[in-house]
Amino acid sequence: MAEFEIIYYPFMGTGINTERLVLMARLCYAPIGAGDVKSMVWGSEPDDKSVGRFVRGLVNSGHLGALEHWHTSFAVQGYSRISSQQNDRHRLMKMLKEPGVLFGETPVGETYVNDAEQSSPDVSQLQQSQRYVRETGFQYITPPSFDGHPDYLRKYQQLQEQIRDLQAEGLGLGIPAEDVRFSLSGATETRFVITTNARQLRHMFNLRCCMRAQWEIRELFLGLLKAYREIAPNIFHKTGASCEELGYCPEGRMSCGRAPTLDELSAKRGGR
Repeated sequence: MAEFEIIYYPFMGTGINTERLVLMARLCYAPIGAGDVKSMVWGSEPDDKSVGRFVRGLVNSGHLGALEHWHTSFAVQGYSRISSQQNDRHRLMKMLKEPGVLFGETPVGETYVNDAEQSSPDVSQLQQSQRYVRETGFQYITPPSFDGHPDYLRKYQQLQEQIRDLQAEGLGLGIPAEDVRFSLSGATETRFVITTNARQLRHMFNLRCCMRAQWEIRELFLGLLKAYREIAPNIFHKTGASCEELGYCPEGRMSCGRAPTLDELSAKRGGR
């Protein structure tokens, strides 16, 4: 099972309620200035219960933009390379699109998308490199489903041992580590650090805590969800699998049946 450590969140270790940072959103609803915002976030008023009500109000109303200002980092180990690739799907870029503007070789009148350096990712990931870290004694992940098939499990374990030997042999021959790593399997353990904001993390929980999510990813994010709920219960109010937040399953025919789909809800309403 993957192990994780939460490295950072706002006001970590200070004794200040981390959710107070979200009070900055009051700037949108009241005629206050920069100094007022700072005093409100760092001060003692309002009390924590009032802060919680305010944060939950934003969440319940769907005004989640303020949560993009609450950043956190966590580190993970004991996780396969296969599953780590799923994290890259959350590297959503905030792209700017505008018709009728010349950009590079884009003709006037066509829509363009800005280069990546002109946008910002919602999730940033640092991952241990197989090019610079020699994997002669690598650990590997074994799916629990293998336990019921001892012969297959034995062959799988033998394969991983053969790969270990092949790594050592290749490096011993002076072959560059960046080439020797080609023999590694997707089961090889990786380590990484993710930095993201609360809004995107809520979205990650929506997808990764779902009953249909891959088992390794689901176990990791269920553990993270429990930990983050203890740190910021109001910021992560009503989060979890999509059905827990939405009240219905967005998976359609692929639903696990835990919650009704939109079609099922529509049919039920139509039958009244």
